[in-house]
Amino acid sequence: MNKMISAAAAVMLAVSLTGCGSAKKSRGESSEAPAVQTEAGSAAQDTAAAEPGTQPQTVRKRDIVSDNELYDYEIYQGGAILTKYKGNEAFVTVPSEMGGAPVKNIGFYCFEAKYSLQSVVLPDTLTTISEFAFSDCAALTSVNIPAGVTEIQRGAFAACSSLTNVTLPESVATVNEEAFTGCGSLTSLTVMSPSLKYENWGLEDLEGLTVYAPAGSEAETWASAMGKYSPIS
Repeated sequence: MNKMISAAAAVMLAVSLTGCGSAKKSRGESSEAPAVQTEAGSAAQDTAAAEPGTQPQTVRKRDIVSDNELYDYEIYQGGAILTKYKGNEAFVTVPSEMGGAPVKNIGFYCFEAKYSLQSVVLPDTLTTISEFAFSDCAALTSVNIPAGVTEIQRGAFAACSSLTNVTLPESVATVNEEAFTGCGSLTSLTVMSPSLKYENWGLEDLEGLTVYAPAGSEAETWASAMGKYSPIS
């Protein structure tokens, strides 16, 4: 009798151990499954992103970063941002295209402290002159603002102490603070926009400056308050 009980117990123990092993295997398979799905999912996303007409889930802000002999630049939303001018020429004509894209932006500090720079010709493709783009270019006497420019950011021409005249075309909608701070030689600023507001550009300290603007414009109001206004004839 005792032998029969022992044999039955052995059979039950063997079944129990087999079941535990199956449970452990099943749990192990479950823990591995997400990793396989993740890899497959990633591959599917990569394939979808590569197919024409599909959108990647993550869009990079700047899709190319490159440089050439004279400029470092980035391509952003189909336009080129010049991030650094590496030359030392006195007379510079900024290209209208870089890396196959139109030059849209003179980037932060791009020409900063280029002490030999005397004249800059900017391209018609330009829309933005960024913060301190030409700051401390002490020898700069001439720069054009193309008709497509809409924004001149903070300190863009700060401490350009030789700059004598600037014309802001009607397209310019925003000029930020300190844009012309320290431009002690600036005697003529023409503002073509009837609605361009003043945001502490640094004109108050420019004693010899005259601001030319259309009658009835915002510029007439703020320039008159400074005693610097003259109508465009």
